[in-house]
Amino acid sequence: AAVTVDAWGFNGSVPGPTIEVVEGDRVRLIVENRLPEGFSMHWHGLEIPFEMDGMPGISQDLIPPGGRFAYEFTLRQHGTFMYHPHHDEMTQMAMGMMGMLVIHPRRPPADYKVDRDFAIMLSEWRIEPGTMRPDPNEMVDFNVLTMNAKSFPATAPLVCKTGDRVRIRIGNLSSMSHHSIHMHGHYFKVVATDGGNIPVSAQWPETTVIVPTGSTRDIELVTDAPGDWAIHCHMLHHAMNQMGHG
Repeated sequence: AAVTVDAWGFNGSVPGPTIEVVEGDRVRLIVENRLPEGFSMHWHGLEIPFEMDGMPGISQDLIPPGGRFAYEFTLRQHGTFMYHPHHDEMTQMAMGMMGMLVIHPRRPPADYKVDRDFAIMLSEWRIEPGTMRPDPNEMVDFNVLTMNAKSFPATAPLVCKTGDRVRIRIGNLSSMSHHSIHMHGHYFKVVATDGGNIPVSAQWPETTVIVPTGSTRDIELVTDAPGDWAIHCHMLHHAMNQMGHG
């Protein structure tokens, strides 16, 4: 049976909308707090003025329930980043408040492009049987692991053509767990982290990438083997997800 939970999110979704912008853009992001408690937004990995960093008590006051705050800054980087609360993090993030932020390069190399570009947010939840609200007090025993807040078979397939160059951006905002993301049928190279691009000379082939909590990893591959191939966390409890065989 499907498990559906009551979560907190952004703009009605978990994870929140993937924000796509371009390096050099000046952006304004208006946050309206409809939670029953204070809130602040952290732009994870971005090099921005500290007044916009979203650290309550350091760079800003909390946004009270019903309040609004405008985050505004110029983007000085490109790559894969994330956004999430930085107040009452264990509650707000365990309830689903997180999202991806993709900054495209202003001047991408003329001789290099990808055909398909995907983003996957990894998360984990403690959901007691018979309940519809995640337990934000859990620190060890998470029993639901998700990609973009879904578990297989509800996850969306990553559909490509033979010979496509594919980029997959993987972010991990799980409360406690790292994830060992493994792909069947292909090898890939890790080409970037949330700290920037990895020089081509430093890339090496893998079929599994460790994504630490609080990090992003960009992998790229050429899909040269037709078929329906699995991509999953190779930590076996995460792969089986509540010990299910489906």
